[in-house]
Amino acid sequence: MRTTFLLVALSAFKAQALLRFPCAQLTVVRSDPLIDPGNVSAHLHQVSSFDFNMPSNQVNLPNAACSTCAIKENKSNYWSPTLYFQSPKNGTFKRVRQNPGPLTGSPNAGMVVYYIQIGNVTSFPQGFRMISGDPYLRSYNSSLDDSRSIMFRCLQGTDTSGQGTGPDTYGMPTTNCPGGVRSQINFPTCWDGKNIDTPNHHDHVRHAINASFGNFGNGCPSTHPITIPMLFFETYWDTNPYASEWVNGKSPFVWSMGDPTGYGYHADYMMGWPEATLRSAMAQCNDASGQLSACSVLSARSEQDMNDCAVPNRVEEELDGWITELPGCNPVQPGPARATMASGCGAPTSTLPASGVTFLKDGIPGWTPVGCASENNGETLLTGARTTLSSMTVESCLNYCNTQGYAFAGLKNTNTCSCGASLNTSKVSSSYACNLACPGDLNGRCHASTS
Repeated sequence: MRTTFLLVALSAFKAQALLRFPCAQLTVVRSDPLIDPGNVSAHLHQVSSFDFNMPSNQVNLPNAACSTCAIKENKSNYWSPTLYFQSPKNGTFKRVRQNPGPLTGSPNAGMVVYYIQIGNVTSFPQGFRMISGDPYLRSYNSSLDDSRSIMFRCLQGTDTSGQGTGPDTYGMPTTNCPGGVRSQINFPTCWDGKNIDTPNHHDHVRHAINASFGNFGNGCPSTHPITIPMLFFETYWDTNPYASEWVNGKSPFVWSMGDPTGYGYHADYMMGWPEATLRSAMAQCNDASGQLSACSVLSARSEQDMNDCAVPNRVEEELDGWITELPGCNPVQPGPARATMASGCGAPTSTLPASGVTFLKDGIPGWTPVGCASENNGETLLTGARTTLSSMTVESCLNYCNTQGYAFAGLKNTNTCSCGASLNTSKVSSSYACNLACPGDLNGRCHASTS
């Protein structure tokens, strides 16, 4: 077990700078521009960043149109695997919902990202990218940096402070976690000073000597002498709905690459800062809790803009609801031997054009999707009948408004259906993301519709 990462690491090593900020979820998709550039990837990722469909050789990421992260100057890309629940009864899978991190507001899912400066660091250069972890590991090996840099916290209650009480383990927890599971991963902090990337996305960087989770090590090796900021990701997984599904102490959860152990957890990074801006931030932003408000060289992005940067999944496959196979039909491989990659299983291998995907549900007889609208300052766009259902779906809302004799129907707060005889369509904008799942149908999204 380990104690709290920030309390141990930062007090012991006297970090000169710390940034901590949320990134909302951009998309959930079987794509990986580092490992499988231009192709559908082997397993599913949850992505927080800019437009993830940008070509992998694009190095001018700061020109991306939007970002889901809270700092305006930051257009970096961060992604990691998704977590699924596997039913002990019939083996089917259901994607585990993510929660925003504490003290970050209400971003839509995503992760909490830390940039930590220990000693004198060099800013990441433009085009820099790297990976931490190994998706094929299925056992812990204390001699491997990829094993020592990952931990999971079994939260014993709602984490309101960012510390989150509960034991840390290198693999997935072996008992139910009342407050959910927090996945935690450190990236290497030592760079060769020459390459912005290498073919395996690992060799140009190293962890510090004898580093492990919660321990920054004893300096950089001579082969990689340049110290770079430490990246640290936290992701909160809402495992509590499955609290009764543990059988004989066996975890019912599996990562999207078919890993029930957690030892294959990993994460990817593509640098998207203006170099001078990140350099200034790491030199000046020394608030002990990493709050953006204490860093004058950076500016905040609104939560609305973060959430509205979402894009739909462009691989035509089921991700939510109950599914019989993991996306990409990855078999569950518990190890302890290294996992092997699945192939030839019939899973989709091509992406849909960006113009061919939408969050809006189409094809419902008698109704045409309009889009998403914003109700500001207490205004109500649809002023007719209204109902709230704990198992709301798009269809149930449309049926309700139809029986009430209204031509327009809309969903908000995921469970409230409003009807109206008319709609001010000037309030509808394509810049709003209609990406909140309805509780009665995880494949449905809340949006305005017109008959």
